[in-house]
Amino acid sequence: MEINRGCDTLNLPSLIRADRDFDDIQELIQYLECERGDDQINSNLHIVATLSMFQNINQFVETLKNFHFSIDKRAGKLLLLSKESQGKRIYIYTFFDDRNNVPLFITDAKKTNEIPDILFTYINRTKEISNLWIAPKVMKEIKDNLVREHPDMIITYFSAKRSPNTDIHSEFRPHVERGIQYRGNDGKHTLEEMEFYYGVLPKILEVQLPNGIAFRIDNKGIITLRHGHFAGIFKIIEDVVSRLENVREAIGESGYSISKVGSRRQFSNAIQIPWSIDVPVEMHYDDVSRFCKAVRSEEWNFTVLEQVLLPGSMFFSARLIDEHTGSLLDISTTGKKIDVYPVEKIDIGTSMRFFEFVVENIDHMATVG
Repeated sequence: MEINRGCDTLNLPSLIRADRDFDDIQELIQYLECERGDDQINSNLHIVATLSMFQNINQFVETLKNFHFSIDKRAGKLLLLSKESQGKRIYIYTFFDDRNNVPLFITDAKKTNEIPDILFTYINRTKEISNLWIAPKVMKEIKDNLVREHPDMIITYFSAKRSPNTDIHSEFRPHVERGIQYRGNDGKHTLEEMEFYYGVLPKILEVQLPNGIAFRIDNKGIITLRHGHFAGIFKIIEDVVSRLENVREAIGESGYSISKVGSRRQFSNAIQIPWSIDVPVEMHYDDVSRFCKAVRSEEWNFTVLEQVLLPGSMFFSARLIDEHTGSLLDISTTGKKIDVYPVEKIDIGTSMRFFEFVVENIDHMATVG
């Protein structure tokens, strides 16, 4: 489907004809490309990718109802949702891809206030779903792949950063933490220069391809299609999902349970099964204060409780509270590995955000153990 700015526009609810059902994501993509290719939407389309622990679409639908979404239309695994926001009806299409249990959201809602108010509130407060974090090293690979496929592509805007513990090469002052925002039609060359001289990695990209596609992609998994077809957009999403499936599996294999012990079973014993994050750039004693400061920041929004740091060693443990959801995590590390213990019910959103925090602030090469 191509987005243009013309006089004849189509509102989002009319995007899918009433007589069509979709049970496969490729069917939906083909429909949008071929049968709706000449239609026009009156604003940008935002494609919000997620990961989930849902076992089937019915579990997914139940959580949507719990957050008071109206299901205005159902076409197989494609749903048209709506909800009031500040006196306005907001519409969102969502497709449940049961190949990997990934809900995908498509909307023309405003990214500044309507998407956070409606969609992100649901995602942040539902334990079974997480937005699709795109790590800076993955964003760089996405950019590099696009450059190889489209040497004449243009980057009009980027946001990039350098984490303090990264081992990425930097010609100048490699120990300095950096954040850079840049706008200009020479963004591709400027980003390459910044990567080489200052060792930064991208978090947000605005791209124009020679085939007419223009889009913005950010580290929270939001892709805004500004012009052109978006079959290629789904390829990017599938690639990121495949990279994160091992993280989701590791989180899913963790657990929390309560057993009763004692002669009269009068005592409760918590059994926690952790998942682990390997950090090749080892944490040291002096890194802990910076870790705690960063994880408390508005971007990550955790509270640190019950902190234990043994002087002269690198044993550190703490309980983290996710301020978005109230979910709890217990963590412990001796430097090269961080064990993450769920408390009560597993929250994939909280767990994924903590993993991304480690990748962006501790070691960009961190992986699940």
